[in-house]
Amino acid sequence: MEPQQGSNDAGAFGGDETETIEAGLVDSWSPRFLRDAPSWLISTVIHIAIILLLALIPLRDEVAKSLVLFLGQSDAGGEGDALTSFNIAESDSMLGENEGDAAEDLALTAADIAAITPDLTEIGIETATPDFSITKGLTGRSGTMKGALLRAYGGTEVTEAAVALGLEWLQRNQLSDGSWSLVTPFTDGGVSENRPAATAMALLAFMGAGHTHKTGTYQPNVLRGLNYLLKSQDDDGYFATKATGIQKTYAQAQATIAICELYGMTADDRLRKPAEKAVEWALGAQDEGGGWRYQPREAGDTSVTGWYVMALISARMAGLDVPSDRLERIHQFLDTVQRKGGLRGANKDGEQYAYQASSQPKESMTAEGMLCRMYLGWKTDDPRIIEGGKILNEIKITSGVQGRDYYYWYYATNALHHAGGANWRQWNNIMKDALPEFQLKAGRERGSWPPDGDPHGPAGGRLYSTVLSILCLEAYYRHMPLSEMATK
Repeated sequence: MEPQQGSNDAGAFGGDETETIEAGLVDSWSPRFLRDAPSWLISTVIHIAIILLLALIPLRDEVAKSLVLFLGQSDAGGEGDALTSFNIAESDSMLGENEGDAAEDLALTAADIAAITPDLTEIGIETATPDFSITKGLTGRSGTMKGALLRAYGGTEVTEAAVALGLEWLQRNQLSDGSWSLVTPFTDGGVSENRPAATAMALLAFMGAGHTHKTGTYQPNVLRGLNYLLKSQDDDGYFATKATGIQKTYAQAQATIAICELYGMTADDRLRKPAEKAVEWALGAQDEGGGWRYQPREAGDTSVTGWYVMALISARMAGLDVPSDRLERIHQFLDTVQRKGGLRGANKDGEQYAYQASSQPKESMTAEGMLCRMYLGWKTDDPRIIEGGKILNEIKITSGVQGRDYYYWYYATNALHHAGGANWRQWNNIMKDALPEFQLKAGRERGSWPPDGDPHGPAGGRLYSTVLSILCLEAYYRHMPLSEMATK
C-alpha cells in the first residue's frame, strides 16, 4: 500500500478501513498477545507475509524455465552474442553467453515434473512414463535438471566437490597451445604422447559438468582446447594425425564425441561442419561386420567399437544424421562377442562380452557391450542387461591400489547408471564414497587420481585416470538416463 497523508493512529501504512479488515481477521484466530499488539505491527507482519508469497512466483517461473529445454515444451532458443568465426590466434578471448530464450507463461504441472524420470522419488516427485528423444540426452548437465538428477541417482556434495577439484587440476595442466598431454606437466605421466586424445578427454570432463566454449567457469579452457582440436582436424574429418600407433583410433573417436557434444550443447553452427566430417570419417571406418578397430574397416574389437558407438550416439544427441542401418550393423559385431553369464538368472547370450570373437568374457568388455546394446535399442529391463549388471557388481570400485581399473569403472558406471534399478544403487553405494576417497586432496597434484595399480596406468598416466574418474562422478547427469529415453 502507498503511504497516505494525514494518517491516524493506524500508522503510516493504510487508513481506518484497511485497519479494520485486517484486525478482524487477526481476532478470529490469534492468541491474546497478538490481539493486544499494536495494529501497526499486525499490519506490517501481514504485508510482509504477502510480499514473501508474491516473491515465490518468479522462483517458480525460474524453475520452469530451467526445465523447459528438457521437457521440450518450447521452440525458443537463442545464441546470444556470437562471433562470425573462430579466431585460432586469439583463442583466449571470451565468447559471451549462450543461455537461450526462456519460454513465456509456462504452466508447469505436476505431470510435467513427474516426467523427468520415474526414479525421482528421492526428491518427492511422482512418476510418469515419458518418451524422451535421444536429442535430449545432453540436457541434464546444468541448472535445475542437473541438481534433480544428481539427487535422484545418488550423487552427493562429496561427489560434486571431487568433480570440482578434478576440473581445477585439469585447468592447471592445460598447455600453452590449448591442448592437454598424457605425459606432462604433471607427475606419473603416460609412456607415450597422444595430445588429441588427452585434449578430447579433458574437454569431455569439462563439458560433462556443463562448461562449454560459450559458458561456464572454464569457458576459456574449453575454447582453447576446442581450437586445438579444430586445428588438428584435416579435410577428411580426421583429428588424430599427431597421435601414434594404435592410439590414433581412440583419439579419433574421443575427439568426435567431444566435437559432437559441444555442438549439441551450444547449437553453434560453426561446429556443425567439423562434427559432420568427423561422423562421416567414423562411418567410413566401420567394418562390414559392424565394428571398429585400429585401421579403417578392420574387423572390430569391443574396446574400440564402444568409443565409436558413443561417437555416433553423441552425433544423434546433437541432432546430426546417422543412418539407422549403420547402427543396426553394430549388433552384428556384438553378436560375435557376446557370451552367456553362466552364474545365475536367464543364462542367455548377451549377459557378458569379450574383446573379440576368440576371447573369453571380461568385466570391462561386458560393461562396454551392455552400454552399446542399450544405446542401440535393448531395453534397460532386458533380463540380459539385468544379469550383466549383477555380474559387474561382483567386482566393485576399490580405494586400494590392488584392483584399480579406471577403464572398467568408467564403463561399468555408465552402463549401470543407464540400466538403473538395484544394480545401479548397489554400484553407486560404493562408488560415491570410494572414488572421492583416494582423490589427492593436497600437494602439487591436488585434484587428480593416481594411476598406480591400474593395468592401463603406464600408458594413460595421471590424466587418463583423472578424467575417467571425473566422468564416473558426472554420470548422474552427464547423459540423460536411457531408461527414460527413446533412442531411435
